[in-house]
Amino acid sequence: MRSIASRTLLPVILALVLAAGTGCAISISGTPVRQQTDPASLQVGNYQTVPRVLGNAKTDKQSRVRESQRLSDYVALPFEADHDYTYECSNDVHPHLVTNHKGLGDILINDTFDEVAHDLRGGWINTWCTGAESDEQHRELSIAVLELPDAGRAAAVGPALEHDDFTYNADNHPVTLSKYPDSRAHWRPNVASLGSWTVHDRYVVFIKIVDELSAPNLPDLTARTERMLDVALPLLDKFAPTPADEFAHLPLDPDGILGRTLPTNPEETLRPDPDGAYTGRGALQSLSDADLDFLTVGDVDLVGYGDAIVVHSRTGSAAEALWQRWNPATGKPDTQQNLAPPPDFPGDVGCFAILARGQVVFNQCTFHVDRYNVQVGARNVLELYQKTSAQYVLVTSR
Repeated sequence: MRSIASRTLLPVILALVLAAGTGCAISISGTPVRQQTDPASLQVGNYQTVPRVLGNAKTDKQSRVRESQRLSDYVALPFEADHDYTYECSNDVHPHLVTNHKGLGDILINDTFDEVAHDLRGGWINTWCTGAESDEQHRELSIAVLELPDAGRAAAVGPALEHDDFTYNADNHPVTLSKYPDSRAHWRPNVASLGSWTVHDRYVVFIKIVDELSAPNLPDLTARTERMLDVALPLLDKFAPTPADEFAHLPLDPDGILGRTLPTNPEETLRPDPDGAYTGRGALQSLSDADLDFLTVGDVDLVGYGDAIVVHSRTGSAAEALWQRWNPATGKPDTQQNLAPPPDFPGDVGCFAILARGQVVFNQCTFHVDRYNVQVGARNVLELYQKTSAQYVLVTSR
């Protein structure tokens, strides 16, 4: 597959060849290519300015991580089943990736997970809450999807995990989901919480609801679980798992977007997930959006997550529309304080400090160029400016 840059260069190369052959003025349709940005013209510090080639997975862990990122684009988000879920409430604490028992954090207490699901290919978890982050209590829904090598293994793993989860507490009682009678679920009648396990082809879907707003209400908990499954299972049918003979050497960056994204310094990262490339739902992580409209507004086809978030649109007009949606000028004055742009920055850019209780807690720049919209963050302003400038060089590089 051609890289993003090579797809853009073809019309210009064609124009040069035709002009040289005819010796006359001609008009050629195509997409113009921006002149190469000279890193020396901007203050980029020691940050990466040359696109990288990441190649293929070299270890089983890399393959599992990459498959999990691919899967994420087909894992339903709680608000798709119920608009009461308004914000992601664990992305700063727990990873989205599930490659072993640690990925499920504290929503699952199970000391046999790694043994039972020893051949797990990958997994992803989304946890969203109702109300506002400032609320003392809320309703929380977590949905985790585990991918196994085949349907037979999923049929064995799902019930085994549910059994261990069920028997952990002697007060648990089995629960039947009327719309999904093959699912296994349980709850404690004096606790407003429900956990369920559903096997769907090669996938095991774990849903847990914890309700701090209401008294224990089993019909409500089961209905919420069923609505989540109504959305989740059809999405998984659209996912194409990596064939077994290709799994060990999965391309880590098949479209080149991650190579144009600043790599994260493992010692400084604020995200619990590793760098990765996404094409759909998985891209919502760490964004302030509370819906998936940015994907359609921006006609987004690729997103790179590293030390910046790099979003690529299929067309320039769509990228412009997304810029208008994300333009920092539309920010809230009570939570943002405007900053000057990086020195000599050549593109559309807006920078601001993020405030909490009147104090600066983080700094961010958002910029738009060609088919890209980019978000860059840092704790101090000098670092922010250097990273933003280096990221501009990366996305405009040939």
